[in-house]
This record gives sequence, C-alpha cells and structure tokens, in this order.
Amino acid sequence: MATNTPARPSLRTVSSSTPPAPAVVAFSGVTVTAYLLGAVALAGEAAVHVQQYAVVMHGVRWLGPLFLLNAMVSIAAVVGLLFAPTRSLAAITGVATSAVALAALIVSYGRGLFGWFETGFRTPVQLTVITEVAAVIFLSLALAATLLEQGVGTAGRAISYADR
Repeated sequence: MATNTPARPSLRTVSSSTPPAPAVVAFSGVTVTAYLLGAVALAGEAAVHVQQYAVVMHGVRWLGPLFLLNAMVSIAAVVGLLFAPTRSLAAITGVATSAVALAALIVSYGRGLFGWFETGFRTPVQLTVITEVAAVIFLSLALAATLLEQGVGTAGRAISYADR
C-alpha cells in the first residue's frame, strides 16, 4: 500500500545551482541600496562634525572632542560597511552614533549640553540633522532588509529543495 506523503525540507545544504528565490533578489537590491545610502549619510555626518570642530567647537571643553569622536566612529562605521563580516555591526554602530548625536543636539537646544546651548537653526545644524536622520533610517532599513533576506532566503531554499 503506497502512501502519498509530502516531501519534507531537509537540513542538507542546497546545491549552489539552485537559483535564489525572487524575493531574495528583491531584498538584496533594497539592502545594498540602503547600506550605500547609510554609508553616504555617515560620511556626511562625519564631514559636518569635523568642519564644526575646526570652525566652532575646537575651543569647547567637552563637546569639541566629542565632535571628533563622532567623526571617527562614523568613518569607522563606513569602513565596516564595506566588508560583509562586519556590515551588521557597523550598521548598528552607525545607527547608535547618529541617534545619540541627534539626541545630544536636541538636548543642547533645551537645557544645554556640557555648558553649550545651541541657538538658531544654522546650515551646519540643518545638515547634521539631515545626515543623522538619514543614517538612522537607511541603516535601520538595511538591517531589517538583511534579516528579512536571510529569513526569505532560508524559506525559499527549503521550498525549492522540497519541490525536487
């Protein structure tokens, strides 16, 4: 008596000749674009912080060195985004750095930060807000797309293997 049991996904690896699922290809494009735009935003954030350190913040006791630290961490994150093994950690670092810098800017408009009170909405401040918000959005999107890509890729490989 023959039974008709459905094929079960196996834990064996799928051959590399199996084409990726269409959803994986779509997520891959979104992921690459989001990482690239996040890296550009981080580079812009670093450039604005270096410029502001040189022009304004070099004499401010605590805040000046923090501007340089932000620039160095942003550049390190950009370099980390270039390499697959460090990409996720670099993206998380970029999101955290940009979010903390944005929060510090907001605090400086209110009660002040390390004795510095920001007033007005100068062009460098506008650029900083744009680059920091863009870095948070694009790098968060890249991390989410990476997770979805890994999930869809695993499911797609299991389904295509089961169909054999």
